[in-house]
Amino acid sequence: MKKILLSLVLVSVFIVADAQTDKGDWLVGGYFRLNTSKNNTQIALSPDAALFVIKNLAIGGNLTLAYSKGGDANSTLFSIGPYVRYYFTNANIRPILQGTVNFASQKLKISGLPSTTNNGTSYFLGGGAAIFISDQVSIDGVMGYEHSKFGGFSGGGGFALNVGFQVYLLRNQMDKLRGK
Repeated sequence: MKKILLSLVLVSVFIVADAQTDKGDWLVGGYFRLNTSKNNTQIALSPDAALFVIKNLAIGGNLTLAYSKGGDANSTLFSIGPYVRYYFTNANIRPILQGTVNFASQKLKISGLPSTTNNGTSYFLGGGAAIFISDQVSIDGVMGYEHSKFGGFSGGGGFALNVGFQVYLLRNQMDKLRGK
């Protein structure tokens, strides 16, 4: 009985889902990010939106609002930039690759010193899975490498784990919204 139940679960997970990643469809969502390294914790919110330019390839933009604390220093960050994502299958669990390049402004405050503002860039490259919980909503987990470099400072990077969700708006839904 356990083998039959396990087989049914596996089959239901990998059954092909309705197409949500066709050319002309939209992707809207975002991530909550927790990034930790030695003596540093970052919490960030990153909303994004993208258009599927071909089947399974979405290109769009994202922005990030983040707060970081490490030792006697804390910082706030605002960044914006392009976003790309590729889906490898059309199953209910879809492996994905994702990348971003952002242009950022960071305000840094160190105890006892005046605050400073620095501009720079960051990039993220990672992979994970989009787990479809309905025809048009997925919960996503993506992990990878994130690197940042700000003017006057050496760059640095490390492991980042992003957990979020996406809503898939089909082309015909977007046409209705636009009055077509």
